[in-house]
Amino acid sequence: MFLKLITALVLAATPAQAAPPSDLPGVGALVDEHVSSVMAEEKIPGVTVTVVAGGRQVVDKGYGWADVARRLPVDPGRTRFLIGSETKLFTAQAALQLVHAGKLDLDADVNAYLTTFKIRDTYPGRPVTLRHLLTHTAGFDEDHVLGSGSDVRPLGEALAATQPARLRPPGTGVSYNNYGVALAGYLVETVSGMPFEKYVERHVFAPLGMKDSVIACGGLGDTRAYLADGSTTTADCADFSASGAGPASTSSDMAAYLRAQLELDPRLGAGVAAEMQRQQYTEDPRLPGMGFMWEESPYKGHRLLFKAGDMPGMHTYMFLLPEQGIGIHVMSNGDGAGRHGLDGFELAHKIIDRYLPDARPPAVEALPGASAEQYEGSYQSSRTSSGSILKVQALTDSPIHVTATADGAILTTGLKGRQVRWTQFAPGVFQEEGGWDRIAFPEPGQLAISRSTVVFDRIGPLDHPSLHLALLGLALPASLAALLGFPLAAVVRAARRRSSATPAGPRLPRLLAWFAGAVVVVFTAGFGSLLADEGRALPLVLQGAPVLIALLVLASLTVPLAAALLTCTAMAWRKRWWRRPGRIAYTLVALGVTAFAIVAVTYNLAGLSYT
Repeated sequence: MFLKLITALVLAATPAQAAPPSDLPGVGALVDEHVSSVMAEEKIPGVTVTVVAGGRQVVDKGYGWADVARRLPVDPGRTRFLIGSETKLFTAQAALQLVHAGKLDLDADVNAYLTTFKIRDTYPGRPVTLRHLLTHTAGFDEDHVLGSGSDVRPLGEALAATQPARLRPPGTGVSYNNYGVALAGYLVETVSGMPFEKYVERHVFAPLGMKDSVIACGGLGDTRAYLADGSTTTADCADFSASGAGPASTSSDMAAYLRAQLELDPRLGAGVAAEMQRQQYTEDPRLPGMGFMWEESPYKGHRLLFKAGDMPGMHTYMFLLPEQGIGIHVMSNGDGAGRHGLDGFELAHKIIDRYLPDARPPAVEALPGASAEQYEGSYQSSRTSSGSILKVQALTDSPIHVTATADGAILTTGLKGRQVRWTQFAPGVFQEEGGWDRIAFPEPGQLAISRSTVVFDRIGPLDHPSLHLALLGLALPASLAALLGFPLAAVVRAARRRSSATPAGPRLPRLLAWFAGAVVVVFTAGFGSLLADEGRALPLVLQGAPVLIALLVLASLTVPLAAALLTCTAMAWRKRWWRRPGRIAYTLVALGVTAFAIVAVTYNLAGLSYT
């Protein structure tokens, strides 16, 4: 009865879905205006857009250049782009075909299909299943580092070598994860008896006539990927092609895939498209959730499914409006000068605003006598890595902070770029005031948000990035002062010794402090320059570039250096080395280097462990 009531409330809050004009009159001009404006503003070399409506392609256009230097224009029928994580749709489709064929079971332990390695039994009695893999709910940490270029390994070998820890029981929270989807691809390979790439080419691409799409690495062709600074990158190949590292396609081929999904084409596999699009997981029945790799991202009451793909210098977006029969696909080969690129959501939302009826956000009644104090705190994305250097991304990702109000509502900061007030209309479920989004607290210490493929976990003060940034705020000035100040102090001491017999104190502790300061400054400058351009940093991480390894060695050195400096500090005060101002300065340097070492260890930058 309770579930029926919830369903009724959701249906009542959803406006009726009106059919748009089948040919979307004027949509070509709308696309031209939007794409031309963004390309000029963001300095994006090439874009291609396809729009499907009423069972036919109403837009199929290329803009700009596939290769700027060679002046090769973008051709929607011939120009290939890296499609990144859109490949996950093909992986899900392939796996479901084999489920329907009786070769895979959505709810069986995946270890039943694995022979060369096994998924660790972290939570006895709660195995990982294919259903978990296809909804990002397996609970894996996002902590693996991939081989790339000439180091790409066979799928099974890469999975065995990079198995991440399981951080939560399966089915207890969505957390976007590449390893899990790659594992689903390996199940396809294992039970079908053919390489994953060959299976997709034969059973996904061929039935739809997608002759210009490739899964194996190296098929990009003449298209170049452009980073934010205008330079090009060739990082188009890595482990885990089943998750999207390497596959490429054309706009026309992806239009064929859009049409097949919208028409529930049996060539995808009998019933497969409907199963992929149907909600398969949600943190709360009043929030959108996941299909099988399709992500629910409703807009103004309209059910919108999407899947995006991101590779360095290339970005793709695929959207479905199943009830209206509209599909949209956007590809670009530039990160954009403003590092925003061409956001496919902006174009999809413009099309919806133009052709579908507008509606008001659903009105909800505040839950009488409700309290929200138990939800207060700071929440960090569950996709934050626990065991690799990728954890450092959390330093620049502000957590979401939740504050309770006296009337049972909450205020959030760090979400939507502003403070938002949310009305509690059911225990632990909140509606954005004046908006469409909802958030919920499905488990103690866990926050779920509309249109998100991660949950957020509550963190304590010692885990908050602001504390670690404050430690860096102490470390960097102290280290810079040591780097510049100790040589200057040495000159001054030399001048004093010529006119005084005052002992100068031991030299080795000062040399250690200078060296430690230099290590911190060099690491910060080098690593900071990598983080400043994510598109350039990602290939270095994938390849395990020597410059990155050298920087991690420097970060690791700060741990023993901090211990040595703290020991020297204690001896300096006990034995009265140097004058008091000198001892105070030395203490500050020791504390600064120690603060840096704490941050380096916390974010897996120290320890000489790349993964």
